[in-house]
Amino acid sequence: MKPLPAPNVPGNTEFERFDNAVRQILTVSKAGVLKRSTEEKQTLKPNTNRH
Repeated sequence: MKPLPAPNVPGNTEFERFDNAVRQILTVSKAGVLKRSTEEKQTLKPNTNRH
């Protein structure tokens, strides 16, 4: 079984292609971040009844 070929990532140099590939992998939508933040706030509600 042959491995898949490397994806076509734009960039003029090897570093630019690497940087763009990492950016594509690590980029998260704002909606995704807000959804996750809301879920975490609901599960980690602080106890405000303490004095």
